[in-house]
Amino acid sequence: MKTRKFVCALAAAFVLSSAAPAAELVLVAGASGRTGSAAMRLLDEQGYAVRATTTNRERAERRHGDQWDWVELDVRDRDAVFAAMQDVDHVICAIGSRSLIGGNGPEHVDYRGVVNLVDAAVEAGVRHFVVVTSAAAGPYRERSRMIIFARARHWKTMGENHLKRSGLAYTVIGPSALQEEPAHGGEALRVMARADYETGAVAIADVGMLTVDALVNPDARNKSYGVVRDESVAPGAWREMLKTIRPDSETEEAPDHPLMPDPE
Repeated sequence: MKTRKFVCALAAAFVLSSAAPAAELVLVAGASGRTGSAAMRLLDEQGYAVRATTTNRERAERRHGDQWDWVELDVRDRDAVFAAMQDVDHVICAIGSRSLIGGNGPEHVDYRGVVNLVDAAVEAGVRHFVVVTSAAAGPYRERSRMIIFARARHWKTMGENHLKRSGLAYTVIGPSALQEEPAHGGEALRVMARADYETGAVAIADVGMLTVDALVNPDARNKSYGVVRDESVAPGAWREMLKTIRPDSETEEAPDHPLMPDPE
């Protein structure tokens, strides 16, 4: 067990070894959520400047502290999103709809909210846009279960497609079921093309790590992939796996592929 912890620590140190210039500003959309807050803390450790967006600043400060540059933002408000994107170098989008129907549902948050963020990022000249979505979204998303969940995956997929068509450098990360533990991550991970996705779970801290890594990792550029915890692989082996995943333009993940529908 001690050996495993030591290896995990080495892997984590390797992941975080490429610190960014302090001048680079990252907007974290959904920073007060579980994945967004994990990414926000890693960015701070690596020397990035962070602009943290939340729908409720008072609650965010209460939960995460007032040391962050909190910006109260409704991603459905296009003008507010464009204002918040000024001077931003990178975006990590970890937003998620709060309900399956209505104004806070997937169409308005996971799709139209992402469209607003992407369009603002294009205008601002953002260098890289990372979105955390779902391993079950994309061209191979599950369609046979309850229609309300299928439609949620549909709108997530449409948000991804808008990003892919935008001309921005991007990474689409589709985690399996999110788990709180281990709180500091460091688990053995398996990344795969979403066509090969199998049900599993992954620590939120590890998903946060992947979002930050994608900003500087050329092997993550213009790719969509799923991620699960896999005790059978060595810590850090996910890096070599990521190299084998083809860019979206060469796969069914391309936004104009027949498996990708138009908005309903």
